[in-house]
Amino acid sequence: MDGRTRTPALVAAAIAAFAVGAYFGTRGLAVARQAGFADLAQGFPTGSLRAGVTLLPLAAGGLLAVVLVAVAVVDRLPGWPVALTGLALDYLAGGVALGGGAGIVPQQPLTAGQVSTVLAMAVGAGLALGGALSALARLGPPRRWPVAAALAAGLVVHPGVADVFRLAVSDDYQGVERAWPAQAGVSVLAVAVAAVLAHLARPAGRAPAGPPRIGPVVVTALAAVLTLVGLVVRWWVVDVFRLSPDGLAGPRRARFVESVAYFSPVAVAVLAGLVLLGYAYRTGRVVAARWVVLGFAAGPLLFLGLRLVFTGQRSQAYLVVLAGVAAVLAGAAMARLRPGLLPWDAVGLLLAALAVPLAAPAVQAELPGTANLVVSLPSAVGLGLALGFGLVLVAAGPDTAPAGRDVPPARDGVAGPDLASGPDPAAGPDAACGPDVPARTDTPAGRVGGVDAEPGRAAGVLALGVAAATLSALALAPTLLVGLSTAPAQGVAVTVPVLVAACAVVLVLLFGFGRAVDRIRRDLRAEAAAGSRT
Repeated sequence: MDGRTRTPALVAAAIAAFAVGAYFGTRGLAVARQAGFADLAQGFPTGSLRAGVTLLPLAAGGLLAVVLVAVAVVDRLPGWPVALTGLALDYLAGGVALGGGAGIVPQQPLTAGQVSTVLAMAVGAGLALGGALSALARLGPPRRWPVAAALAAGLVVHPGVADVFRLAVSDDYQGVERAWPAQAGVSVLAVAVAAVLAHLARPAGRAPAGPPRIGPVVVTALAAVLTLVGLVVRWWVVDVFRLSPDGLAGPRRARFVESVAYFSPVAVAVLAGLVLLGYAYRTGRVVAARWVVLGFAAGPLLFLGLRLVFTGQRSQAYLVVLAGVAAVLAGAAMARLRPGLLPWDAVGLLLAALAVPLAAPAVQAELPGTANLVVSLPSAVGLGLALGFGLVLVAAGPDTAPAGRDVPPARDGVAGPDLASGPDPAAGPDAACGPDVPARTDTPAGRVGGVDAEPGRAAGVLALGVAAATLSALALAPTLLVGLSTAPAQGVAVTVPVLVAACAVVLVLLFGFGRAVDRIRRDLRAEAAAGSRT
């Protein structure tokens, strides 16, 4: 693979990653929106439970998370063709069967066609994003950062992208139905071009596929089941305890039911997130753990979006999209140049969390004309900085090796080789032997030049963070939606921002722990080198 084919393939991959990220934010997170609005449709804490309407979005969200992880960890599957298949499946299931209405909540008993359509759309979303992550992991670590940054940018500005397509088609609400086919067509074209160029740029001798990895799939499935069971138990408690045996509901009983309905999803989400976090740390150490924590916190923020849909103001949409992309590029640059300077993922999360209470109706009413911009701009900048930094760090960083394996010396507090150095062409696309990191022949099996040479392992770590985002958005959707319709003084509106701030604190602690471990490693190597000289 020479420069004449590698550079166009990398550019096409970045464009396709942006398209898939924007698609997933618009269509993949629709299952979380369905779950949240279905929950509100039941009238909690006083309504009755309709299992079909409420369980279907949850089952679809869990299926989506499992599918994207399963696709990402299989080395033998081609990345971009799988993503293309997922886009086509979603378009046929949602665009044709439902006319683009991915987020509708059925008000009548579900039919078999509706169930199969929603599940097919979830599978399509999982295939699309899982295929993109697999394609990202197949690149050499020094060449992953542009594609990772583009994917993060698509996720961050997906409401603005959808709104730009709507405004390009029509200025009224009817443009929404015609905007999705246009966005789907552009996404399919971008992914198809990336698939063709990636095939042409593929080196003649590829490393053999690694052994199948079921660990990430099993852990994700366990987290999905915990999310589903936890929310079902919540519904059962609300339905059983909302009225006393004599059919009355006193103030204490009402407060208890409200507390369970509003705050129990937080416990469910945290439990599922801890399962993914424990496995991520065991698999990829501190950097992988930080990525899962970041994904968990970003899930409800991505669900909230940039509050740009139906604004009807082109200037605001363009401004927020440009600000989000610029923030992603800034975060990606910091991840490549000075990853040990500050925990930029935590800084971005705090900025985005501060914008959530501003989306409450009581606050929006005091900000006529600029209400959406006040929420959208800090959300775009904060999420862009956090996801741009975190995704590039975990994608291009070699600290995703299993615990116990040796890694090259650290730089700026992050273990691994120089991320700015180029790969050794003779070592294949997944090698990253820079000028100050000589190639090693004593590394464990499956690693080249001190970096994991199996793309499925890197893709699995990447997929765990996205799965954490999907499941947290799914679990926290009821709390977030109720919080946005409640006065901030009642405490519900700040529940999710406080949880995101707590995740930022965890990221700071992991950042400090990683720096301490790297300092110990450097001291031990220095002592060993001094002993060998004497």
